Amino acid sequence: MRGKHYEITFRQFSQLLPDHGLVLDIGANLGVMSAYLAQKNSSWKIVAIEPIPFHVKVIHRFLRYKRLINIDIVEKAISHKDGWVEMKVPMEEGMLQHGLASVAIQNDRAGELYQVSAITLDQLMDQYPKEVLVGIKIDVENHEWEVLQGGIQTIQKYQPIIMAELWNDFKKQQCLHLLISLGYRVMYINLQGQLVSYQDEDVIDYIFLPTQA
Repeated sequence: MRGKHYEITFRQFSQLLPDHGLVLDIGANLGVMSAYLAQKNSSWKIVAIEPIPFHVKVIHRFLRYKRLINIDIVEKAISHKDGWVEMKVPMEEGMLQHGLASVAIQNDRAGELYQVSAITLDQLMDQYPKEVLVGIKIDVENHEWEVLQGGIQTIQKYQPIIMAELWNDFKKQQCLHLLISLGYRVMYINLQGQLVSYQDEDVIDYIFLPTQA
């Protein structure tokens, strides 16, 4: 289950988006965030990107129930190259933790394994040549660096607003340095609920704003 800070950051991200355009939900999981965006603004085109088959079935059912038509579902993983990746839904105390599904790590904890098809963010955008990308939400359990690596051309071209959850390890620093080099300001929501510049505080939920915005 996501914490309150994540929810606040996501809502702020959604409020910053332009009124029209394409929004990517990379790591859509069960589709709750995609549905929220689709309901918030019918002028957005939402793409829910989720590779786990069970999750995709849930998203389809959820969208039919909500009667949402401005969402595409892409049953792929997004990574730094195309091909196949192994993903795991971890198990804790005998229960699958669907919200923690991630690219499998050798010698990792028990769970269900899936071989899923992967493409890059740049390849994904080739499928939407007439759309203007305005926002990306990335929540892929410490695979964010690989996602960004496969989408540098897209990010440079569109300069979308980006929300990402970054674990506190070396990959976080790689992501921060890359996005800063691509012309982004690193922001986060402080304890007072304000969007402020990041100054090495102990946070994991970030919003990246293009410096020209």
